[in-house]
Amino acid sequence: MEFIPLHEDHLEQVLRWRMQPWVTRYMFTDLKATTTVADQKKWFEQISQDDTQRYWMILAKGRQVGIVSINDIDYKNQRCSWAFYIGEQDVSMLSMLLAPYIYRYVFEVLKFNKIIGEVMADNTSVRKMHARYGCQEAGCLRDHIYKYEDFHDVYIYELLAKEWFANKSKYGNRMLGLE
Repeated sequence: MEFIPLHEDHLEQVLRWRMQPWVTRYMFTDLKATTTVADQKKWFEQISQDDTQRYWMILAKGRQVGIVSINDIDYKNQRCSWAFYIGEQDVSMLSMLLAPYIYRYVFEVLKFNKIIGEVMADNTSVRKMHARYGCQEAGCLRDHIYKYEDFHDVYIYELLAKEWFANKSKYGNRMLGLE
């Protein structure tokens, strides 16, 4: 896998992915059917000027397959959250391999103390991924997201730098090339 900073040339692809049911199913927000590339450009301008967020395009063998981001970047308290989606169904299992790249970046490049992930309750594969990489389930926000005419619980997962460093050898040397 490779990672390149998200840029304006990616926005049409990002919009196509965001409109796919397998992508939007577990996202906290949905785009309207009338969302346009111009709307995506407004979003991109916002995130490009926001130093609490960073977005990358995920490449698999040179092919664009998804998005990964770190958000809620808090330099003072040395923490952030992260999110991702794989837009290409035929490589959806790549999502299970993303965590070590992000953790190494957050703990070894940014030198942060904690990373947080939030996952809708019925997204069991991502909940298992967090547990697999040593994240602790820190709680459940009950009825936190209203989507598809119903409320959904959201589970919070945390990983501390000391936990990552104690166990990182299990996960190889995956590293985001993002400075």
